[in-house]
Amino acid sequence: MSGAGQAMRHGPVLLALVWVMLPLAWFLPLWLMALGCVALLGRGWLARRDGRLPSRWLLLPLLMLSIGGAWLQLGTLIGREGGVALLVLLTAFKAYETATLRDWRVLLALGFFLAAMPLLFNQSPLMAAWLAAALLLLTWATAMLAGGLPRGSWRSAAQALLLSLPIMLVLFVMMPRLPEPLWSMPQQQPAAGSGLGEDMEPGSISKLILNREPAFSVVFDGLPPRQDQLYWRVMLLDAFDGRRWRRASEESVSPLTLTGGRELAYSLTLRADQGRLPALEMPQAAAPGSHMAPGGLLRQDRSQDDLARYPLVSMVGARVTEPLSAGRRAFYLQLPAGNARSRALAWQLRQRGGGESGFVREALQYLRLGGFRYTLQPPLLGEQPVDAFLFGARQGFCEHYASAFAFLARAAGMPARVVIGYQGGEYNPLGRFWLVRSSDAHAWVEVWLADQRQWLRVDPTSAVSPNRLEQGAEQSLPALRGADFAGAALPPQWLRRWRQQWQAADFAWQQWVVGYDAARQRGLFQRLGLGDDVDGGSVVRGLLIGMALALLPLAWWWRRRPRQPPLAEGWMRLRQRLAQRGVAVSPALGPIELLKAAQGLPRDDFARLQRLVKEYVELRYRQPQADAAGERRWLRQARRWK
Repeated sequence: MSGAGQAMRHGPVLLALVWVMLPLAWFLPLWLMALGCVALLGRGWLARRDGRLPSRWLLLPLLMLSIGGAWLQLGTLIGREGGVALLVLLTAFKAYETATLRDWRVLLALGFFLAAMPLLFNQSPLMAAWLAAALLLLTWATAMLAGGLPRGSWRSAAQALLLSLPIMLVLFVMMPRLPEPLWSMPQQQPAAGSGLGEDMEPGSISKLILNREPAFSVVFDGLPPRQDQLYWRVMLLDAFDGRRWRRASEESVSPLTLTGGRELAYSLTLRADQGRLPALEMPQAAAPGSHMAPGGLLRQDRSQDDLARYPLVSMVGARVTEPLSAGRRAFYLQLPAGNARSRALAWQLRQRGGGESGFVREALQYLRLGGFRYTLQPPLLGEQPVDAFLFGARQGFCEHYASAFAFLARAAGMPARVVIGYQGGEYNPLGRFWLVRSSDAHAWVEVWLADQRQWLRVDPTSAVSPNRLEQGAEQSLPALRGADFAGAALPPQWLRRWRQQWQAADFAWQQWVVGYDAARQRGLFQRLGLGDDVDGGSVVRGLLIGMALALLPLAWWWRRRPRQPPLAEGWMRLRQRLAQRGVAVSPALGPIELLKAAQGLPRDDFARLQRLVKEYVELRYRQPQADAAGERRWLRQARRWK
């Protein structure tokens, strides 16, 4: 086949493979993806120029070097990143071993397999749209490889995908669900969480305010609480070294007694967050797939990278009583040396308040009236950070206020600990769900009231910036109002509407496509009247009925498809067979020119082709009347010629 003919047949295959590989550049080493794409484009350049392929003695060392580089950077060639990187390299170098039609078909099959790899990293609607285009390109390349023309191949590819859509939907809905999705596979790097760390120091939470990545989404069964009541507890920090709060105690799970409050059921959906499960204070019990940790926290039974949904029940506004031993009380009072002015202030506030509750009231009043300011860019603090904050800077983010208040409480003789998590969220009226982002990360304090034997939540940030609880961090920081990506100012009216529409679409996609698990399937079967316990026989019967209904559009299309005359169909098939065997055949070639172009075929094949062409000419041009039986007989012979 000439260079132009190779480019027409093989170029679509290489183009489709490059398209499939492009989204992997976001998740794999950039040099590796560039190497794969350049190798495929180089193979297309050689095909167009009818150039000679490199020898295996050159390709094999290059492949080994590339695999070695991937292993050095990723640390492995198995698991998610390593396995996909190896597949990309093998596919790219396989393109230089394509000498026959079978080789190109194998390469195309690798492309269909490779098209599923981006789903191991990302399952968003945008990725699904990209892969739908990839399937269209791969199907078009299949038609072109079979000898089709560009325009007709596009039409055939689109028809094939549209006709397969009903069957795909039936299989997706009816097939039994796996315990875990296929993209939940081992990976050598821990999944990135929401951004909350294991400790807290000045700047550790304020740096998240510019991170608008979703942390989790929530759907409430009933009327949700007010935004200023949405405190999502994630971590308890109980050890302070003068600057940094961290988790140090390993206490056992203590029995919590919840009194009063309102029972609130909700469903929380999140990805991996290092095994941590945010929950409204206070959760009644652990959800399936999770367990209760000390302090009323929830933890996933095992860390996972795929989307997970947890049905939870919390007692909002409940009084939480918990036994506190003398040893635990002493631990929650520990403070490092230093910050003498803050210690003196703590006792002044304690004496002025006349008790524990009075101290909390006086300390909040001190922050409210002391000229403190809520800001994203506070000044640096010195060696005595609490003194420097309370008596010097007087401006900071939530971690500054939580750290200072917890220090004051302990200095005043009240056990205290810092809680980090999220506060508030953004309600989407289109999807009827709450979206909590990394920028909603927050820190507050819990102090122990000995006379009531309970932990009391105190949010010192609310004394300085009440808008933080009612409107969120972005609205409470003037520098961020109306700003989005990279701080660029955008019209808030259309931006908010666009965001809500996109969030609603993404939420529905995550819930009903990515998160379509066995529980979702059972719920759908119940709504369809199939009962609570659907056995295998019911699934098979439903699958057969659904498949039969899905095949109706295919049957309708088959009956209404435009039928070609036998001679035209047979002639088109002959041209396609010749194209598959490397013979350049254009639609303008007549019978004589076609035989001249096919003279390089083996003798027996060429002789059979000569007889077919001769009969075609007889039936097409020399018969005074149409011979329907002869045309059908000739079509059968043309179909058998290979």
